Amino acid sequence: MRTKTPKFRYIDWKTPDEMHFSSLQWQSELNFYKDEQRFFEDMLKEYTMPIIESNLFSRIQDLITELSASEKELKQLHEQVNDHTNRLERLVENVDEPSEGRTYRQQHKNILQLINDFTKRYKQLKKDIFGSVTEALKHQKQKRLLS
Repeated sequence: MRTKTPKFRYIDWKTPDEMHFSSLQWQSELNFYKDEQRFFEDMLKEYTMPIIESNLFSRIQDLITELSASEKELKQLHEQVNDHTNRLERLVENVDEPSEGRTYRQQHKNILQLINDFTKRYKQLKKDIFGSVTEALKHQKQKRLLS
């Protein structure tokens, strides 16, 4: 099943201030994801024993690999957003370049699409991590009750 790629036509009408605000929102979201990833790493370290005891270690290893890849992708996205924001400042100073404005808007659309795709994958990763840790903790609790 294919998903439709949104067109984001409304970006053509955005003012530089609105695009700057969008870039600041992206930076805020990415910073939050970065903090959240540290939380997941700590959580997986904290619950290592229940995970091993519940025979979920291979599944958790896959999730840790995905989390690591997600961190790398997040870092790249953060750099792109920072560059994009800095480029807007230069664009506003040189208002006489209409072709540069079109290029900037196209880049804005591309980054928006990248962030949307990352967010979808990241939310699924979060569900998988919480589901696996919950399952490990339930297994540990059942084991304690049977003992």
